[in-house]
Amino acid sequence: MWIQRDFDLGLAAAGALPIKVLKGPRQVGKTSCLARLGTHQVVYLDDAAVRSLAIENPRLFLDGLPARVVLDEASLAPPLFSELKRRVDEERRQRPAGNDRHSPIDVWITGSNQTLLQRSVRESLAGRASYFDLNTLSIHELGDRWSLSDILLRGGWPELYASPRLDPIRYLNDLTLTFIERDIVAAAGIERHASFTKCLQLTAARTAQLFNFSEIAGLCGVESTTVQSWLRILETNGVVRRLQPFSSNLNQRLIKSPKFYFEDTGLAVRLQGWTEPTPLLASPAAGHLIENVAVGEVSRFFLNRGLPPQLHFVRSKEKVEVDLLVHLPNRRTVAIEIKSTPQDFTPAQMRLMESLQLNIVERWIVSPTPSPRFQHASVVTLPEVWSELDRVERAG
Repeated sequence: MWIQRDFDLGLAAAGALPIKVLKGPRQVGKTSCLARLGTHQVVYLDDAAVRSLAIENPRLFLDGLPARVVLDEASLAPPLFSELKRRVDEERRQRPAGNDRHSPIDVWITGSNQTLLQRSVRESLAGRASYFDLNTLSIHELGDRWSLSDILLRGGWPELYASPRLDPIRYLNDLTLTFIERDIVAAAGIERHASFTKCLQLTAARTAQLFNFSEIAGLCGVESTTVQSWLRILETNGVVRRLQPFSSNLNQRLIKSPKFYFEDTGLAVRLQGWTEPTPLLASPAAGHLIENVAVGEVSRFFLNRGLPPQLHFVRSKEKVEVDLLVHLPNRRTVAIEIKSTPQDFTPAQMRLMESLQLNIVERWIVSPTPSPRFQHASVVTLPEVWSELDRVERAG
């Protein structure tokens, strides 16, 4: 069963460089999306025979392919990157001066191990490649298939919706073992496997909360700089998203610590050890995980259009906080508070937002449950986030 994705690869690639890199974790549908374009031949480099030819003679290998091609798991054949660089540079040299026509080279590269993939791209294809991100399914993509318990326990992994009989606990355990604890650890050269796994679990336990690198380092028995390095690796591989606090020179009473969110909430829930929705939703963790869902939905609205999300949170030293500032074009901002049960912005939050001197065009309370409009904010349910962002963006 194919679930229609919001990611419009043709639209996103308009005006992109000749080499297009589609990033994202394992099993999120990168190759399936590209194959459904119908315009590019897909070459699977996890096939040993195909990979052997690509490594031994990359020029001959690419000569046998059309200009429009998808190289799936390209990082398994590193010599391809130098040959792609040569071809792009040769085409540019032969292009008449002042001619800005599109390059005939149209190559998509995919890879689940972003550590290996980005290393190869940086070394050979800098200035020749555009980057795009694809992650698990959004609530908007799931449509009527979505439920809060499913998005918490199954996340947005396409296979768990295409094959509902799959056990999500086993599926996510296997994914964690193969993709995170094996592939990422091996590619990044991480030697302290147990400490890395503990860091991952502690990060899941602190999703949507202020993150203290020194505290996590002490609990893992490593240096703070090591934890920072590990979190960067997890970010690179599409596992977590760092949310930086908003700050300006006009307001010195804002905290500087970041927050981390899992790109897929189901993975965070699995790492926390939950197996049933009822005790989870009754626990103190529920609010943070619902916030994780909402931040993921907002970020996917932009990523699925090939745009980098411009997101911050804001918190004062007096512990007054607004969960999310969504920065839109033309210096417009939507302020969002995320609640399990809707409630209005407080006077202290209103004063904090006024002190930021941002052009806040709308204020939302995002919640799984609907509610009448409040005095200071509109209530937006999780399934409405995509359409409401689309409306505000078009209004600008």
